[in-house]
Amino acid sequence: MTISNRLQTHFTERLLPDAVFQIAPTYLSGIRVSRNDGSVKGGFVQPFRERPVTPSFDRPNVIGPAALEEAIDQGKRNLRLTSGSAALLIPEPSVRVFVMSVDSFPGSGQEREAFIRWRIGKQMPLIPEDARIDYAVTPGRGARKIVVAMARQVVIWEYEALFEKAGLKPVLVTAPSLALVNLVPPDGRKNGVLINIEDETLTVLALAGPGWSLYRLKDIGAPGAAAGEREENIVREAENTIRFLEDRDRTRVERLWLRCAAAVEQPEIRARLGERIAQPIEPVDYHAPEVWTDAHKAILAPLIGQILG
Repeated sequence: MTISNRLQTHFTERLLPDAVFQIAPTYLSGIRVSRNDGSVKGGFVQPFRERPVTPSFDRPNVIGPAALEEAIDQGKRNLRLTSGSAALLIPEPSVRVFVMSVDSFPGSGQEREAFIRWRIGKQMPLIPEDARIDYAVTPGRGARKIVVAMARQVVIWEYEALFEKAGLKPVLVTAPSLALVNLVPPDGRKNGVLINIEDETLTVLALAGPGWSLYRLKDIGAPGAAAGEREENIVREAENTIRFLEDRDRTRVERLWLRCAAAVEQPEIRARLGERIAQPIEPVDYHAPEVWTDAHKAILAPLIGQILG
């Protein structure tokens, strides 16, 4: 890995922490994990009274450190956790994700990172000096797909510092959608599209067999901000993605997978998608402890995906 073992995505080697936390603008969530068998021993969702986080790739994220520190301490108590290792899922806009098609890929690690930085530079000419990059490449030789995650070290440190202060050792940092992919059944990853809705953001990740073909992140506005506007933004982006894949890659999308962090939104958004999209629309689902409500299952889905990686 190339980010000092700090930024890791779902496609790299599995690392099982003692707990997984997600920091979102409106809540902190977490699960405790058994180191023996990877089973979930508990989970919590803690809404914030005021937002302590403003997600950004190139600006400070944590605007309310005291509130976030208090939430982490309460989360530890909820999980009955005093110390240990932790995986952190930070807000999607704090990470840049790129999907690249290449005819060939260098063999050595240094050559690969230089090649990836060169390719990123075509889309993002000014790469920050403290940018940290992790990537995965589809197997085989010849034409391949690469998915790249990039975050600024200064942003990663903001989140890590608060968990370290709470006695937890961050061993992994990633974005929710990259962890969520692990909850899509293998047969659904062949020409499927994962739609992930978190707070004000929509992530669209197109899957193709063992790899990826497209990643998009859009601002869709806050829930209830304008009647129907948020839902229309989501449906339009799904339609545009399907059309783009068909036109560019001559790929027929076979199905969509939908996850809404707010479970109450799922039926309406799924219905609206179904009115204008012919492909089957499946919920992102998984086996959860019986005491978890649908609302808890929806919020905690990326955390479960992370431990299934």
